[in-house]
Amino acid sequence: MQAKELKCKIVGVGAWGSYFENWQGLQALLNGAALPETKLKGPKPGIIPANERRRAPLPVRLAVESSWQATKEAGVEPNTLTCVFVSGLGDTDLTDYMCKTLASEHKELSPTKFHNSVHNAPAGYWTISTGTMCAANSVAGYEASVSLTLLEAMIQCETEHSPMLLTFYDAPVADILTPVLANQETFAFSLVVFPHDANVQGQLVTARVKQDEQATWPALRSNSDYIGQLYAKNPAAKVLCLAELLKHPEGQIVMPLSSGTALTISCEE
Repeated sequence: MQAKELKCKIVGVGAWGSYFENWQGLQALLNGAALPETKLKGPKPGIIPANERRRAPLPVRLAVESSWQATKEAGVEPNTLTCVFVSGLGDTDLTDYMCKTLASEHKELSPTKFHNSVHNAPAGYWTISTGTMCAANSVAGYEASVSLTLLEAMIQCETEHSPMLLTFYDAPVADILTPVLANQETFAFSLVVFPHDANVQGQLVTARVKQDEQATWPALRSNSDYIGQLYAKNPAAKVLCLAELLKHPEGQIVMPLSSGTALTISCEE
């Protein structure tokens, strides 16, 4: 039986990383621009009230900043969008902190840090800051996080026939975990998608699940060492293959989905 096609329109993009602070900056690096001399320290999303922003960990600020950018580019009110947030690694600094604290004599966790440690913390900060009552989902799938989230969001967009926000984010891992999780780069990327037949301007994306036991992540066009390392080591940055497809909408890409399936993606202007 032939797999059903899923279609949507991408109408807004946001991005933030160690060397770029928006989608335009990321596109420049994908095109071969030289890296800035210094790394960015981290975003300060104005949508989060100042007191809460001071306590918000880096993964939360990454996700909220890129999400805000995507909604502004799309020209939509953030509180009208169902959202899906995904991180392949979660907040490893807080994981490290809690494990060390619970293994210590006193075992007294900071309530704020415990509150921020849950995987849906970015979704929580986003929904509270925007005042949305729409559904919010949080996904984790390590290196399959991007393909799983794209499938989840496109199914929701088509079945609910409503616009959605997708946000991919991962922060550098805690030092103690670097032997098993190599990522040392900051990255976030957000998309606002609409149903394919919506009366809005955007790039049409088509996805299909297929049987494939050999699928691997596609090679990038970019020859930047920084982009290559980001793509290889940051699970959320696997979405860079889609970012390149948006810039060069020709052919298709294949993303691993599970041990026996893959997600094919094509794009039109």
